[in-house]
Amino acid sequence: MRGLLVALALAAVSVVGPPTAAAAPVAAPANAVCSGSTVGPGIAPPDRVPLGIPGFHASWYGQSGYPTLCPGERSNAVVAFYNSGSRGWVSGRMGEVAYLGTWNGDPGQDEPTVLGGNGEMGSPQTGWPRFNRVAAQPSEYVGPGQVAWFQFAIQAPDRPGFYRLYIRPLVEGATWMEDAGVYWQVTVLGADGTPPAGRVSSRVPAPIDDTSPAWAPAEFNNVAVAPSPDSGIALTGGTTGSWTSSWQPSRFPFSQLIPSWSADTPAGSWIEIEIQARTAAGRETRWWRMGIWAYGDATVRRTSINGQSDTDGVVETDTFKTRAEKMTAYRARVTLSRSSAGGGSPIVRHFYAVVSDTRSYIPRYPSPRYTDRAMELSAPRYSQEIHAGEFPQYDGGGEAWCSPTSTEMVVEYWNKRPGSDELSWVGPYADPQVDYAARFTYDVAYGGTGNWPFNTAYASHFGLSARVLQLGSLNDAERYIAAGVPLVASISHAPGALPGFLNNAGTNGHLLVIIGFTAAGDVIANDP
Repeated sequence: MRGLLVALALAAVSVVGPPTAAAAPVAAPANAVCSGSTVGPGIAPPDRVPLGIPGFHASWYGQSGYPTLCPGERSNAVVAFYNSGSRGWVSGRMGEVAYLGTWNGDPGQDEPTVLGGNGEMGSPQTGWPRFNRVAAQPSEYVGPGQVAWFQFAIQAPDRPGFYRLYIRPLVEGATWMEDAGVYWQVTVLGADGTPPAGRVSSRVPAPIDDTSPAWAPAEFNNVAVAPSPDSGIALTGGTTGSWTSSWQPSRFPFSQLIPSWSADTPAGSWIEIEIQARTAAGRETRWWRMGIWAYGDATVRRTSINGQSDTDGVVETDTFKTRAEKMTAYRARVTLSRSSAGGGSPIVRHFYAVVSDTRSYIPRYPSPRYTDRAMELSAPRYSQEIHAGEFPQYDGGGEAWCSPTSTEMVVEYWNKRPGSDELSWVGPYADPQVDYAARFTYDVAYGGTGNWPFNTAYASHFGLSARVLQLGSLNDAERYIAAGVPLVASISHAPGALPGFLNNAGTNGHLLVIIGFTAAGDVIANDP
């Protein structure tokens, strides 16, 4: 329960089909005064593209024209990518299915976008598979040397301006592919049809870089990428093995790093997470141990590792912080272990890291609005306070359980929760799933339930995509709410600085759920 602004974004992973292709804008609002929507000329493919590169690869192969739209209007788009690798893309098969995902610079890797409309699991208005997956491959199989014509809808925001949607192909559960600079540009007219003036940006620049290293290239030691449907890193034999990522450069020198992951740990198995950083001069730090984790607590007790500090940095529970010198790259090592060679292997499905430079960031108050409309999501409401004194072995009981209570609210927003058989040990207490979440997020060394990666790993156990993020402003939080994604947020404030907050004396760290915003831009929260 530390005081950095962090959000745990939890998004369900079901997939629906792509929208139907069309060349002209559709579905203009019935009461619109604006007129003059157009679609520009298409962009032709390049003269030549690479072919037969080992593994999964793609090359941009053309796209339809950029649209000019009235506020709220929809348009359908087509972007073509050539399969320039040696492996085919297989629909519906994790580790082999190709998608278009959101990318840098706007909205950012795996981020929601204003052009996606709003609603759960992407947008009913645009039909995307998920809020950060613009389209799925259009055919059952796209072989080497074939072209995939990805089709998707976009919806013009209410605010006039010039908007870009950066997209990049990926094989879900395996790797991002080329090309990284492809974008879709949309011009939104005023309500009276006048062209926009200047550029409206939906992002506030902040020194934050959120990355997910690909499984390859990497160093594999007695592990391999498990076949579908168990896509992820698993042991190939024996009782231990490891995966070490390639070096991941940051877009700026960073002062701290927070990892997160999703993994399955069958009975008798566990994983350990480590990171290593590198300076601009190329000097490498020691390996920093960021946690030993298993979903259950029968084999090992999940824990952060205390006592790690030198002249380069320090580990504070779940966060690596640099000393005087900032770092410019990192790599990760995940060690998979099991009690016996015949037991089930852990499967690590995702690894994420967010780096930031908190020393140089100067907050802007207030941040620009993402949208002027009111938004509120229907997440369940639970209170940590009614659990005071319950199971004191977990940080003294419910009075300290703001993090797992908030995480459980968001897990259940996606219609997931522990089964009645899993809750039987709790006994007669109300809302037993809160006690359950506290037990299964508890960090022995920290002595509490507020370890952020342990909370996201808990959520991923229920089939959700969960990771730790740092947000540059409430503008970024609005983008998630508009995409139908509630956020577990860590906040801190001085005494009396947050009217209406239960603890008016101030706090160095408290977790709550952001579920919406008023039309005036005030946060609507489920505060446990």
